[in-house]
Amino acid sequence: MAEDQHVNALQFRVDDRIIELMTQYDAVASDLRFVLGAVRISVDLERMGDLAKHVAKSVLLRTPAAVVPDSLRPDFAAMGAAAVRVAEKLVVVLEDQDHLQATQMGLDDDELDAIQERIHAQLPGLGYGPQTAGDVALLARFFERFGDHAVRISHQVVYAVTGDVHLDRS
Repeated sequence: MAEDQHVNALQFRVDDRIIELMTQYDAVASDLRFVLGAVRISVDLERMGDLAKHVAKSVLLRTPAAVVPDSLRPDFAAMGAAAVRVAEKLVVVLEDQDHLQATQMGLDDDELDAIQERIHAQLPGLGYGPQTAGDVALLARFFERFGDHAVRISHQVVYAVTGDVHLDRS
């Protein structure tokens, strides 16, 4: 949570740098793909940071009580582990501009989607009150959207590297 303002500031710095580059140089198509991708990537990275902050705030809001009931902890542990794997893979994709690994990010995100569906399917039968059910549904959504933003970023890497715009946009 403490780093959220820093992440926001980085996004603004990226945006400012892009404007500076666009006004100083005559760009060719590959440059424009890179710049457009950078703008989109910075927005998605900032949003991923916001989603991580929402998870942390949800946990702190309910402390000392647990925000996630014991019966759902294994699913949330799996979501957390999957989100970490997605983030680690995304770092590699961005650092190496690895468009082949980027095309596989959707498969990694599918795990988050499946766990979210499993959590939502369990909620009605577990008899949780509205506060707990709402917290659980929102937390699962935060993790799922985190993965979606990683997929969007990966699509931007593929676009910047190859110029291919025919990606699955799910």
